[in-house]
Amino acid sequence: MNPVFRRAAFQWMVRLSVVFVVAATPLAQTAPAQKGFIWKVERAGRTGWLVGSLHMLTPDAYPLPASMTEAFGAADTLMEEADPEELASPEFAASVVGRALYLDGQTLEDHVSADTFKLISERAAAAGLPLEVVRRMKPWMVATTLQAFELQRGGFDPSLGLDVHFHRLARLSSKQFVALETGLEQVSFLENLGSPFEDALVRENIRGAEAEVTEVRQIAAAWRAGDAAALEQLLLNGLKDSPAIYQTLIVSRNRAWLPKMQSCLDTARCFIVVGAGHLVGPDGLISALRARGYSVTQQ
Repeated sequence: MNPVFRRAAFQWMVRLSVVFVVAATPLAQTAPAQKGFIWKVERAGRTGWLVGSLHMLTPDAYPLPASMTEAFGAADTLMEEADPEELASPEFAASVVGRALYLDGQTLEDHVSADTFKLISERAAAAGLPLEVVRRMKPWMVATTLQAFELQRGGFDPSLGLDVHFHRLARLSSKQFVALETGLEQVSFLENLGSPFEDALVRENIRGAEAEVTEVRQIAAAWRAGDAAALEQLLLNGLKDSPAIYQTLIVSRNRAWLPKMQSCLDTARCFIVVGAGHLVGPDGLISALRARGYSVTQQ
């Protein structure tokens, strides 16, 4: 399988893993960042902020850079990719289950090879997942679930993700909240990504889990350092090798978000938190906002 598909799917598994609450182990403390992964956005006398999020973090990521906490305190509206409360709700979980399980008599064994099913069975047993439950899961859900366990062992916790953190603070401070997408819209990206490559998708994600956790550690280090160039390389270079996936996961969504973001920036003190990969590169939101006349400065 082309590693592009594995990386793309893994990034969406990281995003959707906010459904799973896992324990975290602190990583080694890194040097304080000179600048945070946050940009001040200004136009026509109005000020807002654009923040690149990692959806899973470790305890050592906190406290956040002062530039983030101060900007959030000055904002009156929080805008994020999706509503973490929705993603954690029983209703959303039920909707995901309805789309993630075979309910018509089919099983996982009907959709993957015998070798892949053997690999899944071994990994599920190691994770303590009953095989009868795994048999009902669609390949993308199996890969998502097993990846969540790998990330848990790697020390990453979705409850510490930046979007969850700021959403919690927004509720406490009664700030307005706006979501750019629904949870089910986000699930659909992973469904569509996996459907033509079901067997290879789950096999390669399971086999590549250790390498991917190492890469997530590198991404977290670059994020803490405020290193946009490094994050662009880590998050986007592989995706660009597959133009269709890059267009679907990054470019099309950025374009869909821009009108909503501009509306928020032009009418409120808007604090926008989206995945860090959406900010960087020539098709990123920083470049798009500058092209629309905004001053965008890293803090």
